[in-house]
Amino acid sequence: MKKHQFVKEDCNCSRRATYFRCKFCRSLEYKSPQELRALNSAQATCSSPDAPAVPPHEAFKGMLGGTFDCLAPDFETYLRDIPAAGKAK
Repeated sequence: MKKHQFVKEDCNCSRRATYFRCKFCRSLEYKSPQELRALNSAQATCSSPDAPAVPPHEAFKGMLGGTFDCLAPDFETYLRDIPAAGKAK
């Protein structure tokens, strides 16, 4: 299974819930960072072949009903540092 890595859209807002976009498949979610750290397997699955594979320990927890952390480590700065990544083609 491959999982999403969501990064924060540049919306200049301070709300808890905001728009997050997957780095790989470009899917859009309106959630808080805490909600993106606790996605079920159906919500966490990314269709892009470039997406990272789920680590074994996280996959095991997911099989037992656990959640998946789909928040990218650089979620606050990714689209700011790579402006072309934020633009849809």
